[in-house]
Amino acid sequence: MNPLVSIIVPIYNVEKYLKNSLLSIKNQTYTHFEAICINDGSKDHSEKIFYETVGNDLRFKLYTKKNGGISKVRNLGLALAQGELISFVDSDDTIHMNYLEELVKGIVEYDCDISICGHNMNYTHFTMPVHFPKTTIIKQKTALSFLMSDMIIMNYSWGKCYKKEVWNNIRFPEDKIYEDIKTICRTFMNSSRFYVTNKLLYNYNIHQGSISQQKSAQQNYKLKCAYRYQMAIAANKYPSLKIFGYWNLIKADVIHLFDIISSKR
Repeated sequence: MNPLVSIIVPIYNVEKYLKNSLLSIKNQTYTHFEAICINDGSKDHSEKIFYETVGNDLRFKLYTKKNGGISKVRNLGLALAQGELISFVDSDDTIHMNYLEELVKGIVEYDCDISICGHNMNYTHFTMPVHFPKTTIIKQKTALSFLMSDMIIMNYSWGKCYKKEVWNNIRFPEDKIYEDIKTICRTFMNSSRFYVTNKLLYNYNIHQGSISQQKSAQQNYKLKCAYRYQMAIAANKYPSLKIFGYWNLIKADVIHLFDIISSKR
């Protein structure tokens, strides 16, 4: 079995990082994929870099649209996807050459609905690896408990490969922040078996200007709203998972307080 993987790649003003990201996709050992690259109204040279880097590779398709935000881009990608499997790669990140091979194996060979890999969180001055201690298969409740703890399995769309059907009737909320928290838990609710590899196959590059690094009181409130939504979704089936939701609410306030203190130094 050799399923087609649709890789959805949002592009917006990432000229410094785009070439490396595209090359990391192009050089995959698993070659049966389409890369749906969506230019969300970039004002830099991202489009030119796309054509210079992968313009002659028919697996890469570029769509250009008026700027509308990350959720609209991902939703368009889901609508365009022709593959049996779905994966997401942010265009300022890179993936290991075995990223697709390992994640596809997890779904095909182990009859799983979602496969998840470890990742490196690359800060300016250091790298923090995040991964399970060993490769394993887990069931829905366990997967949700890790997702809701937002530590080893994190609330990001990337670093995962999904059977396309788990996205049935699920789309990212548009014109919202923390869209992943409200969305990925719903795909987990549509899944029963999860393949989790301890291999570090995704590089999440955290740089100044990243959306996830922009903090404010209003954003903290919206983050907590997203966690409450996630808690309601999961706890409706598994009431014991509420504890993870309450922990996230406390954690959000602690992080926000730390940001306030740090900004005054």
